[in-house]
Amino acid sequence: MSDPAWPAPPQGPCALPATVDAEVAILGAGIHGAALARELTLRGVTCALVDRGEVGGGTSQWSSQLLHGGIRYMLTGDIRQMREGLVERATWARIAPRRCHWEAFWMPHRSWPEGLAHRVGIGLYDFWGSERPNWPAELSLGHVPKEAFLGDPRGVLGPFRGATAYADLMTWDRDLTKDLAASSEAILLDFHEAEAFEVDGGGLRSLRLQDRRDGSVRQLTARRWVFALGPWTDGAMSQWFDESRKRLRLSAGIHLWFDPVPGCERPWAIRRPKGRILFVIPRDGMLQVGTTEREVGDGWVPILEGEREELLGALEANQPSLPWREMPVRAEELGVRPLVAASGATTHLSREAVLERHTRFTNLTLVLGGKLTTARALMDRLATDLTGLRCEASTTAPLRLWDGQHAEIR
Repeated sequence: MSDPAWPAPPQGPCALPATVDAEVAILGAGIHGAALARELTLRGVTCALVDRGEVGGGTSQWSSQLLHGGIRYMLTGDIRQMREGLVERATWARIAPRRCHWEAFWMPHRSWPEGLAHRVGIGLYDFWGSERPNWPAELSLGHVPKEAFLGDPRGVLGPFRGATAYADLMTWDRDLTKDLAASSEAILLDFHEAEAFEVDGGGLRSLRLQDRRDGSVRQLTARRWVFALGPWTDGAMSQWFDESRKRLRLSAGIHLWFDPVPGCERPWAIRRPKGRILFVIPRDGMLQVGTTEREVGDGWVPILEGEREELLGALEANQPSLPWREMPVRAEELGVRPLVAASGATTHLSREAVLERHTRFTNLTLVLGGKLTTARALMDRLATDLTGLRCEASTTAPLRLWDGQHAEIR
């Protein structure tokens, strides 16, 4: 089975010259690579953005599509990472209002003590995340009235006695990634295969690229290099530089898409064992459910039948009023999340990011781990490190829409 991250390139030649020069070369046009291209442009620094596929075509299209503080971090005690995410959530709402919308998520409880714990924990989450630009006045947080809870088909026949609502921001991550790239002046080398690097002293000097459109060859030269390759990092470092070190552990999460169910208007976030969250989210005219997690190898992986079964079993146990096995699955996806290598179960690992300065190539930085919500902040920090220039506009300058839309979308 082919890897869906690398679709066939579009027809027609690339108009770029055979030689390209930039201050910074970025390999990987996902959320981190695109965010870094914007940060460098805001600082007046030239950059090239390279990808074997298209912008936002890899893991940036298979996430949970949430810009969130991480409600699960309340359970693991990682308050610092949660609060960082809440700050960034507000930033996205400011700079990308057409790609984001607020929602009131319901977290149901099975007992009175669990309900009280939710009220306290979620109250702190919403207190620390009280900066919510463009918050819709019609959305209510806190205790969900009993009549509203029972008015949702998922609130009857199941193990839950009620729910508490908390705020989080939903997005369309592939569009958001493309907007970041469109908000830069990067030289875009999409659908280009990296073939061989030229090393000069202790650093990388240039890269030979093959255009997947027509097979033509280009030479990219840069002073600084950043690899933002996500789950393909270890495989690429092995292929290009014969490095055997494993920097990442990869965790896969499955999403299934069903037809909409009347009355299911609010997204649900259900606590499960081992710190996992089961999401059931109405969006884009469908009902999205996910995720289970397992550790996987490099790159893209197929969905296992056992994963579908586990997810359907969890849905039946938590929301038995819906005939899940009789509802046709309209689409399915499995996204791979890069976690910085560590011991222990992947379900207990945080989404901490590391900016690693390569020991052999002194002008190379690798972006390891990270998550959608904090990608801009991480790349703001990296751009400041690369250039010595800070940029306040990073948190306020609106993104340019890649598709040219001006009205509210979706």
